[in-house]
Amino acid sequence: MEKQIIRVYCMGLLIASMLLTGCSSSSTNSNSGAQGNAATTNIQGSWTITASEVGGSSSVFNVTLVSSPCSVITPIGTFTVQGPSCFIADDNTGQGSISGTGNFFYPPQGVLIGVSTNPAPSNASIDLLFAEADQFGDAAVFGGNGTVSGGKLTGTWSCNPDSPVCTGLSGTFSGTLE
Repeated sequence: MEKQIIRVYCMGLLIASMLLTGCSSSSTNSNSGAQGNAATTNIQGSWTITASEVGGSSSVFNVTLVSSPCSVITPIGTFTVQGPSCFIADDNTGQGSISGTGNFFYPPQGVLIGVSTNPAPSNASIDLLFAEADQFGDAAVFGGNGTVSGGKLTGTWSCNPDSPVCTGLSGTFSGTLE
């Protein structure tokens, strides 16, 4: 049970990291000021994110990110990321959406991503949190950092120190704007 919770936390971090780096965004190849260019990524939108645990399994998540405050209160807890432009996919509150499959124990509940500006310039840093939980309130929370560029995101995640069920879990994530 503890190993499954840890896997869920790891998956959450990966998803959150991916979302922060490019989920729910779009990029264009136009250099037009109105539409942006390939060097920028609009974080808001639909993303496919893959999170991989070091030495373990991987999971795929589909997220739709919408604009959000950088600090949110959820049934799982209060979460804050660095912004000032932030985006969320939280099935508990109906803000955006998140679904996924994989080898982690709890279903994904939400992702919160922060960037310095949106659309994000090429190689912009992202800050993210991901949470997974079951119907009994058991939860795993992951944090991550990465970059977003041209509709792609990459980064690393690890178990939040306040989530003892996933202590020591970490990995990488990558995502693509759909």
